Amino acid sequence: MKIAICDDEQIFIDATCDILKKWSKKNYIVPEIHCFTNGDDLINAQQNNCMDLIILDVLMPLLNGIDTARELRNSNQSVPIIFLTSSRDFAVDSYEVNAFNYILKPIDENRFFSVLDKFLNSFEKNMETFTAHTQTGFCKLQLEKVDYLEAQNKKVIVYLSNGTIIEIKELFSKCEDIFTIEKGFFRCHRSYIVNLKRVEQFSKTQIITYNNNLLPISRNSYLAFKEAYFSYMFNS
Repeated sequence: MKIAICDDEQIFIDATCDILKKWSKKNYIVPEIHCFTNGDDLINAQQNNCMDLIILDVLMPLLNGIDTARELRNSNQSVPIIFLTSSRDFAVDSYEVNAFNYILKPIDENRFFSVLDKFLNSFEKNMETFTAHTQTGFCKLQLEKVDYLEAQNKKVIVYLSNGTIIEIKELFSKCEDIFTIEKGFFRCHRSYIVNLKRVEQFSKTQIITYNNNLLPISRNSYLAFKEAYFSYMFNS
């Protein structure tokens, strides 16, 4: 999940970052947070690095938050925008640019959490899913939340980012067709497929995910994995 914060005052950027990190930890999310101090830089960045959410200050010099949002909407950017401001005067304008929500400064943490939860619910509904066969029926897996998959005999174990472990009755080859490099996954070993977004560090022989899970890298896969990882991180 990529989140942008745009505010001309660093103190508010830092405060918003702190609240976002608390909320992310509570929801087992590892976000990419991008910070900007003016609307022009945000618009330029958004052209090449589409955010999942923008948290935007209204009162900024030169290009204010409302005008920044108009520029984004004029270029067909439908990204959800949460406005932050110390003034109620722009509430109507925020609706004209289809804002997701409008929060007054200083930020009330509980209010902000509530708005972020509402966004997360909407975001997850639009996430790509895979309906897998289990011993008790079927379950819907959100690809975004998968840490890695492990083949064990004729079953596949799915490890989620929140620590949940699910056993599915699917061929590993089918999973490889679903969890592809285009979707941010890589088969690092004959028995493992890892979510590149969840890789914290790696060596020539192993990967460590953000949940401190250790995965092997096969000798023949290391160079391809390294190239795929840095290509994915660069494009993200």
